[in-house]
Amino acid sequence: MVLNTIAKPFQGSCKFWIESSYGTLSGVSYPVSCKIQNIRLETGDIFKSLRDIGSPLVCALLKQTHEPKFHLEYIPQCDDTLMALAINSASSCCTLNSLTFKVGINICESDPDNQSWYLVNGCKPASCRITASKNTEVLVSLDYEAQSVCTDAPDTSSPAPLTGEYLAFNVAGSITKTGGWNPVGSKIAYITNSIELNFTRKLTGYTDHDSLVKAYLIEGEYDVEGSVDITLDGGGAMHIAEVQSMVTFTIVWNMGDGGCPVITLPNCAWKNAAVETNVGGEAIFFNNPFTAKLVDCSTPIIS
Repeated sequence: MVLNTIAKPFQGSCKFWIESSYGTLSGVSYPVSCKIQNIRLETGDIFKSLRDIGSPLVCALLKQTHEPKFHLEYIPQCDDTLMALAINSASSCCTLNSLTFKVGINICESDPDNQSWYLVNGCKPASCRITASKNTEVLVSLDYEAQSVCTDAPDTSSPAPLTGEYLAFNVAGSITKTGGWNPVGSKIAYITNSIELNFTRKLTGYTDHDSLVKAYLIEGEYDVEGSVDITLDGGGAMHIAEVQSMVTFTIVWNMGDGGCPVITLPNCAWKNAAVETNVGGEAIFFNNPFTAKLVDCSTPIIS
């Protein structure tokens, strides 16, 4: 192999499979998005250093179990499927589907030796962060724990790309709140300036005594939290009372029109609140954090 070019930007690709069992690639591949913003593959530390009492120098390198990670950021489209796989449970017992990703880098190079292709197996999302604000697109940030990262043959086929509209904060859809106080209908406030949702799972990998590769990746606690930057209407007294009374409510984020994803968060409660007035000359806003208390794992959060 003779490498005669550097790794170049804007020559990447990514697709994924839903695994039939943990770490086992099967079936058809699916597209991520037509607007992937960032991909990062990490091997994790593959050895630790050993020393002996006879010398201050490292005398050996001890292999460690493989703990790769995979990070993905993209702008979702109306026909997105990856968010649901990250947020919804695959069963009523709160388990997740595991995925395989194939990533290409330098794919425009004619010499295959100057292309790089990676398979990332056994991926389950430790966190999914979804954000949007005034005049911005929706951004999904996923951090996966993985079983393995290895090089692979060049891609010979690709799934049909998504065709849906890109999801954006001010373009279409709605963010509504039912329960508690609402200034108009089901609006959270007269103005909602941004939203952030965080879905976090505790994942623990298990590796048998005679292997460096994990055999299981087990789901633990699942937390759903978020925040909305909203106007404190009427001076904020009603909102402060709602926070202190721990009033529960449901937030529904319809992310677009015509069959786009809808996120429903039941049993939410505000975590804290503050009111500040100053000489800035702007409407009074506060970035209000909340926690959702899910009823069960069989009811989809995103549909």
